[in-house]
Amino acid sequence: MSASKLPRQASLSSSCSEPGQRIKILIDYGSQVEVDKTLPLKLYFRSGHELLRIANMYCDDGQLESAFILYYKFITLFVEKLPSHQEYQHAPHNEVMDFKRKVKRVFPIAEEIKSKLKKRYTEDEHIYQEQQRRLAAERAAEEENRRKKVEEQERQDEELARKLQEEEEAEMKNKQDEKYWKLRMQEEEKLKEEEQRKNQARDSGIPYEVQNGSRNLHRIPETAADNIPDQRMEGSIDAGIAAEGFNVSDAPQTDFSNMPPPPSYSAYLDEIAADRPQVPDRELKKKLFIGDINIPPQQPVIPSIDRSNKPAIDHHMSLGEFGGMKVGQLRTVVVPSLLMSKFLSAAAGNTSKESETMGILCGKLSQGVFKITNLYIPQQKGTHDSCDMENEEELIVYQDNHNLITLGWIHTHPTQTAFLSSVDLHSHFPWQKMMPEAIAIVCSPKYEETGIFKLTDHGLDVIGRCREKGFHPHNKDPPLFETCNHVQVSDKDTIVVENKMK
Repeated sequence: MSASKLPRQASLSSSCSEPGQRIKILIDYGSQVEVDKTLPLKLYFRSGHELLRIANMYCDDGQLESAFILYYKFITLFVEKLPSHQEYQHAPHNEVMDFKRKVKRVFPIAEEIKSKLKKRYTEDEHIYQEQQRRLAAERAAEEENRRKKVEEQERQDEELARKLQEEEEAEMKNKQDEKYWKLRMQEEEKLKEEEQRKNQARDSGIPYEVQNGSRNLHRIPETAADNIPDQRMEGSIDAGIAAEGFNVSDAPQTDFSNMPPPPSYSAYLDEIAADRPQVPDRELKKKLFIGDINIPPQQPVIPSIDRSNKPAIDHHMSLGEFGGMKVGQLRTVVVPSLLMSKFLSAAAGNTSKESETMGILCGKLSQGVFKITNLYIPQQKGTHDSCDMENEEELIVYQDNHNLITLGWIHTHPTQTAFLSSVDLHSHFPWQKMMPEAIAIVCSPKYEETGIFKLTDHGLDVIGRCREKGFHPHNKDPPLFETCNHVQVSDKDTIVVENKMK
């Protein structure tokens, strides 16, 4: 399958776009393998088988990042970590050599996957760069459109401001002209009236200046002067007025030189200049936003991963954030509903003797979900409160032949209710230590109840530190086990039973 046709796996390694750096992130996570030297070496050998099977399943599904991580964990476990285990030097030689051969086969597989991932990441980088160029071109086009809209808006604003200014100036000019002509008409009317008074004074024989200033003259009393001979009245009126001591030059005169000039139109424009509509500043307008297209371009946000608070290692099967799972989140385990009834039927003989029966839950990983497909009932020895598997090698061969992984175990409580005893807690610990999704199913035929359990985080810590054997008490608060919430019981799936009991 070509790298271009492989399905894309959602991965947080894409937080870095450089292909080499993305590969390094995967290698760093695959190197996070811890070995608890208090656990038997055979558990890690069993874990090695599980690692390879799950890695192969991921590879078949095209989830190359997940496969690469688990292959790298397998290499790290058997090349770097396990040789320091105190039991390693005394381990069966054939088992050690078998794993060394497997490591040699895994190395080229991991290198091939790394090459495909690097090619894919390079393609992703080219796609990303092309997207960035396209986005840059789109942003440039949007900016050009924005600039044109701003310029058009500026032109319209300037035209509107100019039109408003011309209209206001025309209106003011009309008002000023109207005022000017009104004052001029008033002055002309005054001049006409003045001219009429002059004409009337001329017709009456009294100089207009005297008539206009008569308010300042004293009337001549009716005395003997009225009998003055006519010759005394001869002469000009000016002589008579002079005899009374009145000077004609003292009469008020109309001075047209002091009349106010017509209003100045240019002076008026100067006064209103401050109130004229102002054309918006071009530079200011360029900073304005017009609609959605003017949102400042944002740089693509590349998600970052803060690993400072993340545990160094979850477990050997962990993919952490790279498998699309949150830290501590469990993948779903699908349990066929027929599993319990078929197991109880196979265990009926032991149940009638009040002897426990146990079986191994095997299955496969498909699209991120574990499905129990096979029930392996090994050769065993059981009592009323315990059960031990024999010939464990047969289980490994069976799983290798059918490409199965271990998803937990199931056993009966012939005389008790469904719960996990102290022995059950210790029996389940290594299963869940290697794979946190591993479940423990307890069937109580006497009380007709079934429980699907797992250890709590507190239980894993307590049982991991406990060195006692057999039945012994544990503090139940806080609880050491709980009902699983990552299990889905299905009526549609079938189960294959492999019964090895004698």
